[in-house]
Amino acid sequence: MKPRLALVSHVDWGHIRQRPHHLAAGLAAHYDVTVIAPLARRRASLVAQPARGVRVVHVLRLPGSYRSAAVARANATIARWQCAPRIRTAAAVVVTSPEGWPWIAANAGRRRLVYDCMDDALAFAQDEGVRELKARWERELLARADLTVCSSDELAARMLSRGAPSARLRVIPNGWDPEAFPVQPSQALPVSGALVLAYFGTIARWLDADALRAVVAACPDASIRLIGPVDGAAPAPIERVFIDPPWPHDALAAAVADAHALLLPFRVDDLTRAVDPVKLYEYVALGKPIVASHWPALDRFAPFVTFYRDSAHLAALLRERALPPPPDAEARAAFLAPQSWRARAEALAAALEGVRAE
Repeated sequence: MKPRLALVSHVDWGHIRQRPHHLAAGLAAHYDVTVIAPLARRRASLVAQPARGVRVVHVLRLPGSYRSAAVARANATIARWQCAPRIRTAAAVVVTSPEGWPWIAANAGRRRLVYDCMDDALAFAQDEGVRELKARWERELLARADLTVCSSDELAARMLSRGAPSARLRVIPNGWDPEAFPVQPSQALPVSGALVLAYFGTIARWLDADALRAVVAACPDASIRLIGPVDGAAPAPIERVFIDPPWPHDALAAAVADAHALLLPFRVDDLTRAVDPVKLYEYVALGKPIVASHWPALDRFAPFVTFYRDSAHLAALLRERALPPPPDAEARAAFLAPQSWRARAEALAAALEGVRAE
């Protein structure tokens, strides 16, 4: 019989597929996995997510956790009651955000505890009282966790600065799903005619709307498709920029099959500098030219990505059709092969075993 593991996620299981979904599926080879996740109110922005060998338990909460510290505290109490039976029966617990710490703290005991830090929770837009509360919860989580796993070197440096013991800190980056994104033949940018550009992922404040405006202003033949859920207020309309609702994960490759190039037009700020974007692994597999803003965590993607400096540079690259074709499929497959989500989950499972052996 497999030992029980509770993965406490801060994102609804129906959200577009992210690190918690992939790691839960991979850990199921070693553990009897229960995912504990909040139930989002905006169901229209969600997609059907297969459980893939794990059970999912939904946590009900009050709206407003990012806007009010009082609501965040109330939700912590409500979630703790709902989580308690699953935490008490687990041999190991993985928590993906500081907000999950008060959900499980009272029942964690000496169970093996991993903080899987996938983003900097304190860098998101939120009420200052909520940020202070999360900072306290994160300090407590870092002190109690047997292991803190970060998705980027920058995140690891930040966790060290916030009190994570260096001996209990490890970097396990994000990864690639070979089933949903098999490696495709390389495609060059067309030298003339219509230019279809695409992005998939959450549509939120980190998308640089000024960069998108610059592209369509400089390239009369260009159109841009943004595919994914809108987080917060819908962006102001931009001519020839179209927003599609999220597609199921396994259909995303087909959704962008007609795109000539793939965009990662992120604002570079305190939030994004800590991000290891899952979509870049997926973009590399698709074999299309890729153009992205730059921060140091992306340097290892340099053979596969054209980086732009600012909006004017991005517009010029696309106006002049100056994106080189990607490396051949063999080179891209060699880059991606050791970075599958299965490999990432195996690394996390081995780390958990190391905690048990101590």
